[in-house]
Amino acid sequence: MISACARTVAFALFAAVAVAHTVTAQVAKDLKASDAWVRLPAAGETSTIAVASIANAGMYAIYLVSATSDVAGKVELRDASKGPEPLSDVTVINYETAYMDPKGIHIYLGDLKRPLTEGETVNITLKTDAGDRLEVAAVVKKP
Repeated sequence: MISACARTVAFALFAAVAVAHTVTAQVAKDLKASDAWVRLPAAGETSTIAVASIANAGMYAIYLVSATSDVAGKVELRDASKGPEPLSDVTVINYETAYMDPKGIHIYLGDLKRPLTEGETVNITLKTDAGDRLEVAAVVKKP
């Protein structure tokens, strides 16, 4: 037989997990990407950058911590104004939009697996510190 104390603890843990799941699901729903594009690399280049506008309609700040893409072996969040080192995160403030820019915060795509062509769509996945994923479709274009 389970004691009343053990039942209370079990219920509290269940409730905490349910609340955490609900908050995580809400975070994913509140995050949207728009105006995404990838700079067309020059012939022979093996890296480029991508930018997007990331809107956070939620009541909490969201932290982008990593990115992946099927066209690049190395994908990093960077800030051109601070050098080539990757950022640990990019903050998207609650009820705000983070605007990426080639001369500021952007997504670095390195070790390209194939040449990119103007007009094609590159898929990029951004990941938050909570483990949520945001799919971004970015069109390749000339700067």
